[in-house]
Amino acid sequence: MSARSASADRPGTGKSAPYHHGDLRRALTDAALDLIGERGPKGFTLTEVARRAGVSTAAPYRHFTDKSDLLATVAELGFQRLHDALRAAPEGRNGRDHVIELGRAYLRWALDHPDFYLVMFGAEVKGTDYPGLGRAAEAAFGVLLKAVEAARDSGTLPAKDARALAGSLWAVVHGAASLDIGGALRAHVEAPSEDLVVETITALTAP
Repeated sequence: MSARSASADRPGTGKSAPYHHGDLRRALTDAALDLIGERGPKGFTLTEVARRAGVSTAAPYRHFTDKSDLLATVAELGFQRLHDALRAAPEGRNGRDHVIELGRAYLRWALDHPDFYLVMFGAEVKGTDYPGLGRAAEAAFGVLLKAVEAARDSGTLPAKDARALAGSLWAVVHGAASLDIGGALRAHVEAPSEDLVVETITALTAP
């Protein structure tokens, strides 16, 4: 697993800068990510987020109704960034290669941003409760679904139900990422998770 966390995308030393110039929402989400990296999604309060961001304890409530609302916002941002990473994946020589590259891109992003990933899939916030989060998650999945449909239509993937196949591929990559982030995969398997993902996707998409 890459040692780089979500805080590496933020300026400075990785700790949240004090709120200034109207950046309260950004300061609070950055502070939440710092705390998630240290304690997990459940290991802090909004009061601690405010303290870490250098604002009053009442400040978070200007943007978030409660901690779940803050975590949903972090998760939505994570899916938006994952979407961008998937969109930037190389297309490869054909549609099947593109699907494999999407698997690589997903795994790499997850391992580079474990703080985001823990919130996106482990913070007990659901897209059904937060429509913006639901739309962002579906958009990220939609990149894979569109690639699977294109590869199927071009004949480089089996003529299967595209959404079911995309779901199977997503489950493989998500499982590998989760096990790698938690350290369980390396405890039992020597092969890098990326190699395992590519091998499994290749097998699942064999003509």
